Amino acid sequence: MTERKNVKKARNYLVTSQCPKCEKNSEHSFSRVQKGSTLICPHCNQLFQPAKNVAA
Repeated sequence: MTERKNVKKARNYLVTSQCPKCEKNSEHSFSRVQKGSTLICPHCNQLFQPAKNVAA
């Protein structure tokens, strides 16, 4: 019997999101962005929701 790959681990990579306040790009995990979790900008500490049209 062959082992199945862990699908969750394969999707855990970084995507770039732009802060709506300071407009700088930062990297966040793909799974958090897909869930629509609140993100924090590392430059200005602003909390924001990821954009709806994020392409991975």
